[in-house]
Amino acid sequence: MRTQLVRRSAAVVSGIALAAGAIGVAGALSANATPDTTRITSAAAGPAVAAKTISIKSDHTTAKAWAKVQLTGKTTGIARNTVVQVQRLQNGKWVNFPATTKVTSASTYSVWVKSGRVGVNKFRVVAANTASAAVAVNIIK
Repeated sequence: MRTQLVRRSAAVVSGIALAAGAIGVAGALSANATPDTTRITSAAAGPAVAAKTISIKSDHTTAKAWAKVQLTGKTTGIARNTVVQVQRLQNGKWVNFPATTKVTSASTYSVWVKSGRVGVNKFRVVAANTASAAVAVNIIK
């Protein structure tokens, strides 16, 4: 019982000493720092965050109506198992297309689409609030 009390007391005293030392160092640093230096130091101290990107490519530039067209790509900064949603440009707006997949552990994805809309169909994929560029597929009869 006495040993436990001694250990706890020593831990409390050590904690107070460390806190006082930290306050003294922080006070000395802030007294000598300009506001710009403080801002730069705090930004540099944070972890680096990778920019989120997602690419897209199609295995066909022209396909018959209702034929399978495979869309593949790579991601950066997007977690494994994140849903990848295919979208098609319709009347100037990107609309969700009924095709989804997930990001693999290798940071890639693969999904196929079928379209009966004859003409140029523009597709893109969206994952984690990040959109790819568009890819055009000409659908013929």
